[in-house]
Amino acid sequence: MKLYFSLLLICLLTACKSTEQPTTVTPMLTSLLNHTLFELQQVPTEQVIFQLSNHEAKTFLAYVDNQRLAGLTDDIILYNYIERGFSNFSYHGDTLTAQQTLELAHGNCISLAILTQAYANLIDLETGFQEMTSQPVYAKEGNLVFIANHFRTKLYRPFIEEEGQITFIRPGVLIDYFPSRGSFYVGSASYDDLIAKYYSNLAADALLESDYNQVYSLLMKANQYTPNDAELFNLAAILHRRVNDQATSQRIYQTALDQQLQSLNLLSNYKVLAEDTGNEMLVEQINSLLGAQEKDPYELIALGESEALSGRLMSAKKHIDAAIDKAPYLADPYVALAKIRYQQGNLNDAQKLLKQAIQLARDQQQRSVYAAKLASIESKE
Repeated sequence: MKLYFSLLLICLLTACKSTEQPTTVTPMLTSLLNHTLFELQQVPTEQVIFQLSNHEAKTFLAYVDNQRLAGLTDDIILYNYIERGFSNFSYHGDTLTAQQTLELAHGNCISLAILTQAYANLIDLETGFQEMTSQPVYAKEGNLVFIANHFRTKLYRPFIEEEGQITFIRPGVLIDYFPSRGSFYVGSASYDDLIAKYYSNLAADALLESDYNQVYSLLMKANQYTPNDAELFNLAAILHRRVNDQATSQRIYQTALDQQLQSLNLLSNYKVLAEDTGNEMLVEQINSLLGAQEKDPYELIALGESEALSGRLMSAKKHIDAAIDKAPYLADPYVALAKIRYQQGNLNDAQKLLKQAIQLARDQQQRSVYAAKLASIESKE
């Protein structure tokens, strides 16, 4: 794992996009669920998520004591410990507890943010988080769209108040666990957002396994931390549609829209439901909302892929073209557009786009995958 280290000066007065939801009173998600269809199951507790073994906790605290004697601040100490001890970590899609991440030496960005938070808890170090989008940002199953973001951790330097001095900035360090040339800032996030993301990621995994009682249980737990999260409304609506309760699914989606709880995930999947039920007016309404949303390149790719799955290739191409306009240095939109041009029967364009993707790919493995796709198309001529 390559950890990217940067000094961070955080202006306390700077306005930024955040994950805070509208202040209007929103019907509780739990009041919209059809609880009779599911049974609650045991899920990991918050304590278990961040718990480290006694041996690891003692090792870390001994390291902290030693480094403090050298005059280092706790934010730098924690960063150094992570960089020193976990340089061989590898990316893996599983969302894990802190101890699981430590033992397996792999995990996704949420797993590593959880591990970092576990250490921060031991020394009462203040943290914050940034939500980012980067590859891989979306996954698809059937006609459902899932878009996942990752977290970066901010370690704040311990605050020392001096009489008569007003502090406008907070120094610290920013940890990006798997830095990507194509990362895009989504917004600030909180400790509760991190916990909710852990549970919702596990719920999405359980959904793919058709373990609907587990999805329900994890969703209920996540809702305790971020009750007005559009992604949880989306997940709940998908869950009810999976168990053939379309009426509840519709009610959850519409409640979210009525309360302006919107995300690309929610709007895209609600559009699928509207199309399946033949509600053309609702489709147009959602299309208007989708068009009004500011989207980063990876969200545009995901939207284009979703449109392509539904056979709307011209609309799909429009979204992918927009992604290329925003980030011409990324290989991903060229690959996505190559798929569309191939489906449209334009093999020559598909080849050119894949060649462009090969030039822009960040590593040899990606280039090899794209070269194989290119060879496959060339063999068909």
